[in-house]
Amino acid sequence: MNEDKFDALIQGRQFRSEDAGQWDSQLRRITGLGIKLWGRTPEDLQRQLMRPYPEIPAGFELSEFRELQRSIDTISRSLASARSGDRRFAWLPAHYLDRGPVIDVGNEQFTTWEARAEIVRRAIEFLEQRP
Repeated sequence: MNEDKFDALIQGRQFRSEDAGQWDSQLRRITGLGIKLWGRTPEDLQRQLMRPYPEIPAGFELSEFRELQRSIDTISRSLASARSGDRRFAWLPAHYLDRGPVIDVGNEQFTTWEARAEIVRRAIEFLEQRP
């Protein structure tokens, strides 16, 4: 759920426990999409990147892929800020700032987050081109 959806949801009223439940449900669904799309290992990411288009998990809407993409973009920007010394992220443990394994795909290399972002980008592109 992005800020605009949140604001529209609670516009003119107090934030309620039902709102939190809805937000939690949506967050769990987007997280589940990520796990199904990326797998759990660098090899899973590499396998998805080697395909002409990623294997698309069933039961998810294009809007959910876009929401996952926005989440990845936010995380990537935050990690980049933290790595550059932004003091707002000083609380992050050092291992979060580690770029992780490099994933080789042909003549390209990706960090874990770059690979995830690329897989989601390709999935969205594929879904937009489907009739």
